[in-house]
Amino acid sequence: MLTCGRVQNVAIIILTAIMILVSSPALALDGQGESEGAPEAVLNLDLCTLAYQLYHQSLCLPLDPWYDLMSRVGSDRRENICRFTHEYAARLGAAGPVGQSPEAGFYSGPNAARNWSGTNLNLDPILTNYKFIDARNPAFTRDGERYLAVKAPAYLSQNIRVIDGVRYRAKPAGFPSNDVEMFRVREYPTGEDHLVVFEGGTGIVGATEPAWSLMGFVLMHKTATGYDAHIVFRGSRSGASLAKTVLKAQDVVGDAKGNPDWITDLRGSKQIPQPLISKVGKVTEGFANSLPTMLGPVSQCCKYLSEKYPAPEHIFVTGHSLGAGLATQFASSVLQGGYGAELTRQVPGWAWDKIMLVAYAQPIPGDPEWAQEFDKLSPSSQHYWVEGDMVVEATSSSLVNLFIDKGEHAGIQKKLAAVANCQDNPHEVFVIRAALLRDLSSNFAPLVSRLGAENTWGYYENISKMVTGQAVSYVFPGAPAPVIVSQSNLRQVLSNCNFGQQFGNWLEQVYARMIADKSSYIGPKFQSTLDERRQLVLNLVARMRQPLPGDMNQALDCLVEDFKLIDGNLGLTEEEQWIYSAMLLGRLENTPLTVTDLQSRPETKAGLESAPN
Repeated sequence: MLTCGRVQNVAIIILTAIMILVSSPALALDGQGESEGAPEAVLNLDLCTLAYQLYHQSLCLPLDPWYDLMSRVGSDRRENICRFTHEYAARLGAAGPVGQSPEAGFYSGPNAARNWSGTNLNLDPILTNYKFIDARNPAFTRDGERYLAVKAPAYLSQNIRVIDGVRYRAKPAGFPSNDVEMFRVREYPTGEDHLVVFEGGTGIVGATEPAWSLMGFVLMHKTATGYDAHIVFRGSRSGASLAKTVLKAQDVVGDAKGNPDWITDLRGSKQIPQPLISKVGKVTEGFANSLPTMLGPVSQCCKYLSEKYPAPEHIFVTGHSLGAGLATQFASSVLQGGYGAELTRQVPGWAWDKIMLVAYAQPIPGDPEWAQEFDKLSPSSQHYWVEGDMVVEATSSSLVNLFIDKGEHAGIQKKLAAVANCQDNPHEVFVIRAALLRDLSSNFAPLVSRLGAENTWGYYENISKMVTGQAVSYVFPGAPAPVIVSQSNLRQVLSNCNFGQQFGNWLEQVYARMIADKSSYIGPKFQSTLDERRQLVLNLVARMRQPLPGDMNQALDCLVEDFKLIDGNLGLTEEEQWIYSAMLLGRLENTPLTVTDLQSRPETKAGLESAPN
C-alpha cells in the first residue's frame, strides 16, 4: 500500500509526464527599462537562455550527457555506464590539475569529481567542467531524442568582457557556506559587462549529497545610466526519457535515483517550513533543499562585483522553470527569509529591499500564505508563461489538489496566449520568447524585427541538419532558419570543450568496460566475444588519437575504415552510430576537414545524418 507521501509522488510523476508529452492581454512594459533596445521582459528571458547555453557548454559528454542511449530493458546497461562513470569521475578528481591543460582540476558533478568524499551513487554522474564555458560561442548537445543548439542573442553575449567563476573551495560542511574560491574563465577584448558563474547542487533528498553543476550567474550589466545586476538561475536539463529520468527519481520505486535536476523538480508536491527562505508560510521542498547550496556562492559573486563596480540601479532575479522556482525562493530569502540580513551584511551597498523577480514558467514556489507576503513585499515582481503550460497550469486542477500540498505562484501573473503554428511544448523558453515578441510587435515593430531575427534555440534531427539550419522546432515568423552551430563555428565549439579527448577518454575508461560486462546484455553472452568488443573500442580510441593523413582523400579513407570496423561489430546499431558520429566530430576538431568533406562519402555522410532513437 502506498503511503500518503508516495501517493503524492505518484501524482506529480503523472502530471510531469503529461507536461512532457503534451484571449491573453498584450504585453505591457509597465515602466520596464530597456537595454540595447530590449525590454526587461525579453532581456531577462534571454539571460535565462544564456544560463542554459553556459550549462550545456560545461557538459563533458555533449552527445549523450544523460546516458539516454544506454538504457536497455532487462539489462543493467545504463546502470553499468553510470557505475563506471562514477569511478571515472573519482579518477578525474584524484588527478587534480595536470600539465598545462586549463580545464584540469575543474571537473564537477559527483563529489568524487572534486576529490570529495560521500558521492551519492544514486544520482546520474553528469560530468561537467566550468572551464569550457564561452558566452560568445554556441553550445550543442544531443538533448534526449534530438540535437539541441542554443546561443544567447549577440546584444547580450557580445557585450560580456569578463567571465569569472565561484565554486566551493572544499566540501561544504553545511549550508549556506562562504568557503568559496574565485577563478577566471575567459576574458574578451571588448565589452562592458562582467559575468560571474556560480555552482550549486541538485538532487538532494533529506540529508543526501547533491550533484554539483553550474547553476547560474550574476551579471553586472552596463546601461545608459550605470549598471544593473541580474541574478540568473538555470532551468533543469535531463534528456527525454521518462522511464530513465523521472520514474526512477522518486522513492515510490526505492531510493531517489536518476537525474538530479528531475529529483529536485519532482519534489514539488510538498510545502515545508524553511525560515532561511521565508519566515512566513511554507515553501516547496525540492527548491528549498537545493537553494541553500547556492546562497554562499551567489552572495560571493555579488560581493566580488560590488568591489569593482558602483551599486546597481536595479537588481533583477530571474530564471526559467526550475530556475524560476530557485529565483523566486532566492528573492524570498532576501525579502522575507533569514538570509536577507546575512546578504545585506556581506553586500551592504546594494538595495536588496527593492529586488525585482522576473520569472518564466514558474513551478509552485510556496504556499498561499507565503505567496501573499511575497507579493506584498515585492509588488512589481512578474511571472510570464504561455497558455497550455502544464508546469504552471496543472496546479489549478481539482484532481491535483487531492495529492499535492496547496501552493501559489508569486508575482504579477502575465499569461501569454498560445503561439500560432507552434507545435513545441509551451513550457520551452524559446516559445515564451516568441509570445513576448509577438505581443510587442504592434507597438515596437522595428525592435521586434531585430530581436526576432536572431533565433536562440533550435532542435534538429541530426548533426547535418543542425549545421545547415534545418530545425524541427518553431521559428519566429520572418526569421531565418536557426543556424546556431554552423560549419563556420563548429570546430571552435568542439575545440572549446576539447571534445575529441574528452570523448576518447570516456570511451576508453567507461564504455569499453561496460561493453565487456555480461550484465549489460539480455540473455547469455560468451565472454570471449565481449572481450573482442572491448578491444575494438580500445582500438578505435587509439585510431582517434592518431593524426589523419594530410591528403583529404586519404583522410576520408581512414574515416571510412573506422566505419567498417564499427559496423555490426559492437552489437547495437544505435550505439555504433553514436560512437561513429562522435569520432567524426573529434576528427573535425583537429583537422582541416569540413562537414562538406564528410558529406562527400556515403559512410561519413550517414554518420552525420544518423538520428537518435
